[in-house]
Amino acid sequence: MNDTIALHARVLGTSDRPHLVILHGLLGTSDNWQTLGRAYAETHCVHLIEKRNHGRSAHHEEHTYVSMARDLERYCTENNLQKASIMGHSMGGKTALAFADAFPDRVEKLIIADIASHAYSPHHQSIFDAIQSAPIAGHSDRSKIQHHLLEQLNDPGVVSFLMKNARRLKAGGFQWRPNIAVLEKALGAVVGAVPLELNTLPTLVIYGGKSDYVNQEALETFDRACMQLDIHCIEEAGHWLHASHPEEFREVTLDFLAN
Repeated sequence: MNDTIALHARVLGTSDRPHLVILHGLLGTSDNWQTLGRAYAETHCVHLIEKRNHGRSAHHEEHTYVSMARDLERYCTENNLQKASIMGHSMGGKTALAFADAFPDRVEKLIIADIASHAYSPHHQSIFDAIQSAPIAGHSDRSKIQHHLLEQLNDPGVVSFLMKNARRLKAGGFQWRPNIAVLEKALGAVVGAVPLELNTLPTLVIYGGKSDYVNQEALETFDRACMQLDIHCIEEAGHWLHASHPEEFREVTLDFLAN
């Protein structure tokens, strides 16, 4: 385990309940899942993971799905999770697939949110350009950082999501929590393919009807590989379906976990 890191996590609910691990996407944090996490905690012990190079977890030069799956296996071992349901969004969904491929005996159920196993074209560079050019070091006003990101990206939802990563420094100014330099170099790996082999794990694929991340070909690939597959489309949702349509997302995922 020398190449693994100890992951930071927020745990909600009591340990005598079934365990549910939630994995955020690229540039996400556990904060993105707090509200839904509290709802799941009524029936599960919820682990809101912060992945390597994100949030309060340690930084590391390697950022691959193999390494992220091994980090999660270490977390499960250190926290006595013999089995857990794994939910992941985007990069977190691919990590969940990689984990299920490498450690299927540790997975109870699998929830993959708006991502497929295949490789995607790189498409995050504009976000990293905006982050790296943001005036964070010398400013004490979050609004100036936010204004810069809005000018660069013209997407209030994405900017609000990114601003959760700005940490105020005691000495003044801000610092980005994620390891931006390593993550930018790893973008090719982040959009790369992960294994999706024939398996018997109960699997839910939930995706947004207005997102272009999950197409018909991807659904057919899931159907061929997953012998116990449920599919649900949130018709009016885009890629951040859990944030834009939390009630439908919660209802569908809770029903899947309960049955």
